[in-house]
Amino acid sequence: MRFLTSALLGFCLVLAAGSIVRSAWATDMATNLGAEWRSGDSFSQAVPESGAAALNGTIYLLSGSSGTGFKRFFEAYNIIEDGWRPLTPFPVDRTQFSVAAGSGQIVVTGGRIAGTSEATKSSWMFSTAKSYWTQISPMPGRRYEHMSAIIGNFLYVFGGVGDDTDKIYRYNLGAGEWSVLPGSMPEPLTQSGITVSGSDIIIAGGMTRTGRASREIHVFHAKSQNWRRLPSLPVALIAPAVGVLSDGVHVVGGYSNEPRKTYDLHYLLGDKARKWQRKAPLPEARHHAGYAVVNNQLIVMGGAVGSGFFAPFTATDTVYIFKP
Repeated sequence: MRFLTSALLGFCLVLAAGSIVRSAWATDMATNLGAEWRSGDSFSQAVPESGAAALNGTIYLLSGSSGTGFKRFFEAYNIIEDGWRPLTPFPVDRTQFSVAAGSGQIVVTGGRIAGTSEATKSSWMFSTAKSYWTQISPMPGRRYEHMSAIIGNFLYVFGGVGDDTDKIYRYNLGAGEWSVLPGSMPEPLTQSGITVSGSDIIIAGGMTRTGRASREIHVFHAKSQNWRRLPSLPVALIAPAVGVLSDGVHVVGGYSNEPRKTYDLHYLLGDKARKWQRKAPLPEARHHAGYAVVNNQLIVMGGAVGSGFFAPFTATDTVYIFKP
């Protein structure tokens, strides 16, 4: 009996030692794989879904409220000082809106009204110089889970759920007027990643009308109003982060419905490359994160680890920064 007890104890010690070795190996591998990512200062509230934009080297992170316990959140992040400061919250309870920045303004469009879940076409503008919100002219139609970007003096709105989602809305920041551009999106999408590179607006992944994740990368040239495509992603992704850095286009994170999975994937498409390359993965999988590019760095903030019903219960407050 004493022999069996000793043998069993020895066997357990071997298993434990093996687990420690494997754990150390896995930790070392994770450290090496994520060597190009670093952590930033976490913000004050975990958010499962947020929008972010960068202006003059400062990142603005915004989330709405669904009326189920999440408070409205709006803070500015200084990447050099690695610190956050609170700002005047968004004046109304909204979810699934879109955020874009340019010309010293942050513009929030559409979304769903808390309590009723009704889609809205209302739009708001935040002045970084005066630090207050102003309601501007509403969009031509109601949209939520849509994408937006600013180039020069114009805001462009793409896709989403709502009215005429194949049409592109454009807002003149100077004149304060909306218009509907001729032509349509090549494929109506919701929850895509979006970023700007010069006169190009890059729309990555997203959800199709049939509810499937997309692998496509659509590029809209604002001056010519023409579309083209980049090579398809290796994996179909909904709600990834995307940014253009000195080495090319980066697509990070996101989730899929089939299979239902949240990803830590990180892909790069170089300027002259014909296919996507795997890069160091996010330290933690997430989707619907806020993201922005500042000083040739991609900053990924918050988001949810779980998808669907579990998203609100797996909200994060972490910040990860990637630099080529």
